[in-house]
Amino acid sequence: MPWRARAGQRIAVTLTFASLFAAVGCDGMLDVDNESDILDQDLNTAQAIAPVVAGVAGDFGDMYSRTSSAVAIAAFELWHTGSFPSSRQTDDGFLRRPSSDGNSGYNALARAYWVAQDAQRRIREAYEDADARVEMAQVIVWGGYTLHFLADNWCEATFNAGPPVSPTEVRKMAEADFTRAIDIATTAKSELWRLRAVAGRARARLFLGNHAGAIADAKLIPAGFVFNFNYSGNSAREYNYYAGFTRDRYRREAGIHPRFFQDQRYLNDPRTKMKDWGPNAVGPDAIRRWFEQEKFTDRDSDMAVSSWQEVRLIEAEAEMGLGNLARTVALIDEVRAAARLAPYTGPLTNAAVLAQLRYERSAELWLQGQSLFDLRRFNDPILDVPPGQGGGATRDKCFDIGQREFETNPHLGGK
Repeated sequence: MPWRARAGQRIAVTLTFASLFAAVGCDGMLDVDNESDILDQDLNTAQAIAPVVAGVAGDFGDMYSRTSSAVAIAAFELWHTGSFPSSRQTDDGFLRRPSSDGNSGYNALARAYWVAQDAQRRIREAYEDADARVEMAQVIVWGGYTLHFLADNWCEATFNAGPPVSPTEVRKMAEADFTRAIDIATTAKSELWRLRAVAGRARARLFLGNHAGAIADAKLIPAGFVFNFNYSGNSAREYNYYAGFTRDRYRREAGIHPRFFQDQRYLNDPRTKMKDWGPNAVGPDAIRRWFEQEKFTDRDSDMAVSSWQEVRLIEAEAEMGLGNLARTVALIDEVRAAARLAPYTGPLTNAAVLAQLRYERSAELWLQGQSLFDLRRFNDPILDVPPGQGGGATRDKCFDIGQREFETNPHLGGK
């Protein structure tokens, strides 16, 4: 017989709607008399909005570290040293359907964005002044950063069973969402969420080619700003996935890619902390040399969604786009100084400064899901190599829309 949550039971807002529970077959011994069911409309009240907002954040966090780890393998930050077939496929450079990592990542992203959108509806039904409340700004910001991740790493996206749209269109959606969140957070007098939205819009504007707009936003972000997702060891949903995937105490499923552990710059950079277990250390595959990442050391390690260092590099790249190389270098040096690294001393040429900027991004944003997009947008030849066994001339450069969406969306393969 089906049973439902009692009043006062914790609402598990991973949401599609309220909690759904499995039916239990029995002879009447486990019947539950529930005098106070949790209905969908019960979540559209002021009392329920806090857990709804927490659920939006939770879905983002569950997607973020788990899917970033797949992107890290696709982008040569990590390499597969274990026995997961999905990770081996991604390591080999096959990101198109029926990519298992692509499918699971797309589903997680679609869920995270849908929940953020649905939370906006619930907040509007709960409050007459919904567009003046910080809760509204929060869920829009989480949705905006979800769109960034989607645009960075998937070739196309769909929304509400509609036709596929390009990453550029997804980025335009993100810019619009962040602009709205800025307005709402300003009205709600929440400087914290206003800055988080400004940082997200600066990223969107840079990647849309609006250099002046990106610089204007970046200048609003103070040194010391950091927007972390706070993971916890309470449950698997709340874990930072990197720990269980890449740490010796759990499993050596993936280790640092040789292009990092064989490069003295990364070995000596505090932003790419790693541990050398010796020349004979390998993963469960018993073949590949295994270096351990030390950026996310345990399941409760926080993970930056955005930071002032990222925003300075956004500003630096935008200044470079406007031809201001000296200003670009000054911003790079500000970021390096924060990591206690020496300033840039190379030539003041476009090629040299761009190479340094790309290095700074690769170190500062290491294992945060932005590396594949950087390789793709700068046409890095590392992606123009043959994939693993079977099929194609070169590696895939972005993930495909997931198999589940493909099979059910009438604009794709569905009926």
